[in-house]
Amino acid sequence: MGSGTGAPLSGGPLHADLERLYRIRLDEAGLPGALFQGDPPADTASPVPAGPPSHEYEPGDAVERALERIAATDGEIRAWALVDAEGARAQAEQGAGRGPLHGLPVGVKDLIDVAGLPTGGGSRQLSGPGRERVPAADAGCVTRLREAGAVIVGKTTTHEYAFGGTTPPTRNPHDTARIPGGSSGGSAAAVAAGHVRLALGSDTAGSVRIPSAYCGTAGFVPSPGRLPGDGVLPLAWSLDRVGLIAATAGDIAASASALGIISPAGGAARPAGFEGLRIGVPAGTLDEPIDADVGAAAEEAFATVRDMGGEIVDVEIPHGWAAAAAGMTIILAECLDYHRERRGAGAEELFGADVHAMLDLAGEVPAGAYVRAQRVRNVLRGEALAALSGVDLLMMPTMPCVAPRVDAVADGMVPVGGTEVTMAAAHLRYNVLANLAALPCGTQPLGTDRDGLPIGLQWVAAPGRDATLISAMTTFAPRAPRAHGR
Repeated sequence: MGSGTGAPLSGGPLHADLERLYRIRLDEAGLPGALFQGDPPADTASPVPAGPPSHEYEPGDAVERALERIAATDGEIRAWALVDAEGARAQAEQGAGRGPLHGLPVGVKDLIDVAGLPTGGGSRQLSGPGRERVPAADAGCVTRLREAGAVIVGKTTTHEYAFGGTTPPTRNPHDTARIPGGSSGGSAAAVAAGHVRLALGSDTAGSVRIPSAYCGTAGFVPSPGRLPGDGVLPLAWSLDRVGLIAATAGDIAASASALGIISPAGGAARPAGFEGLRIGVPAGTLDEPIDADVGAAAEEAFATVRDMGGEIVDVEIPHGWAAAAAGMTIILAECLDYHRERRGAGAEELFGADVHAMLDLAGEVPAGAYVRAQRVRNVLRGEALAALSGVDLLMMPTMPCVAPRVDAVADGMVPVGGTEVTMAAAHLRYNVLANLAALPCGTQPLGTDRDGLPIGLQWVAAPGRDATLISAMTTFAPRAPRAHGR
């Protein structure tokens, strides 16, 4: 999910945010229908040109090299909850299928079922005698990977039940004193460390995009319905989606094509630029607090799009400020319902301290607040779609800051632009709207700050316009990343 701990509801920041939600004028519309989980419309954009992800094509060699890289560096990075070396070698010996991802070693977040491997969810609740969860069948997204020829190397770490933004004990490969982000921090760290070029994550409020930005990888969350969500431990069922984390935007394009998310391009040529495209930047995007180098990188990205023929347009999302509060309220209410039996089963002490605190906070959220948050969600969806009706894409930083040090976030606060904000405020700021509005979204590296830490650039598109979004990522990607603030 990628938020973090919070203060008690009574008199705390969430209490104040809920009061603001109740001041939003709403029409008579109820909850947002089926919560936007139906089949998205077809994308009218041209197919995205993409070959297979860059990797060794002999499955056995590719797997052995991945296992060697993991063995060499994962003792420090700790991106893997489980490495299935024997199973990966067996898949490679069987040929791993002759699909477009033939022989590609892949990691799978440890919320997602892989047949025969325990799904630990990053929690002691699902480890130990009598508690282990070993699924008999693959999740739908893993089935897609196997059908495309990929080799499952193992399970990558997740923040406990995806309920946080740090993913302990995993560290950021760019600086192991820093967090990788979360909750898909293991997948991003494994890709950033060069263990694999592709990994699956899940995204409830930024959990694919946050660690991708912090670790310098590309991330993509497709429109609801484009990638199966069965066989995945939930955080908040009405927001959760499975996403991809890859080494480059080109690898995202290739993988999305191989998994049937976008149409294969055949021999189509890569667009030369952004000619004819209108790119929206939501009002207030670069308002403080924001790291100076992140703001400078974003300004440079806007200029690059203009140089490549695109038009940068200011757009309004009037109640965008409410996204974080609505998102947190929905997450708290839905996760509390999911964990109800665990909290009353005499094993509550097996929750980590931060998750325990969040569930206690969730217990203070009134039922009416959940209903209100879902109705506000409907308002935000309408405003986002209205903004996108006049532009082809939205563009913004993925995070207002670079990856913070582990010790700097121990109290749930994050340094941003010379001040401190809550982890939820930092992590949800640019990310949760796409989940609330059920929009496809992606992030890609945008150079580094003055200390060499990655900065991310985010794209958001209208429902079903996944190919348009990935085309923008691959069009922008050839620009050489640079260090800012020098």
